[in-house]
Amino acid sequence: MILLIVNKKTNTMKRYFNILVGCLLIFSMNSCLYHNLEDLENSSDKKMTNVDYSYRFLYNDTIQKGTANQEILEGRVCEVIFSKSIENVEENGITGFKTTLTHTLNSIQKAGPSGSVTKEMLYKMFEEQIAQDGLSKLWVYVCISDAAIISPLEGAPTLGAPGDFTKDRYYRVTAADGSTQDYILKTVKAF
Repeated sequence: MILLIVNKKTNTMKRYFNILVGCLLIFSMNSCLYHNLEDLENSSDKKMTNVDYSYRFLYNDTIQKGTANQEILEGRVCEVIFSKSIENVEENGITGFKTTLTHTLNSIQKAGPSGSVTKEMLYKMFEEQIAQDGLSKLWVYVCISDAAIISPLEGAPTLGAPGDFTKDRYYRVTAADGSTQDYILKTVKAF
């Protein structure tokens, strides 16, 4: 009986202690929302600071080939992340980037479990496909200021989806305060 009473007191004390710790955490975490943060809702920042390019294609792979557990995986995604050389450019008062793209075997990003398709095989597949597609099916990502948004101009492809970068592309970055700045992306194929 005495053990039961002690056990109930211990559980009650633990519960109160957990509630107290939880309250302290809530108050301590909340305070950072009100101090030393810059006000972004009226920010005039509209910078584009970086651009990245990749290419993706589908392939089929066989896992545990030749065993009882052999499994064929269809439609696996291989991503190729280009090596790049970036120069700042200005054309007709519009700033931007001129990016020269190259690739090597190490550009191949093979995800998932290893199967019978090697990195070398994927690189050969990629070289055949990129010879046909050139810069017409690239995935492009840019870094812009916090609280800003980016919009394509003059028929430029939406960023983050495959698009045609065979010609110069223009984008507008809109700051949180509504001010804008246009940018140009020049993409050069060095392969």
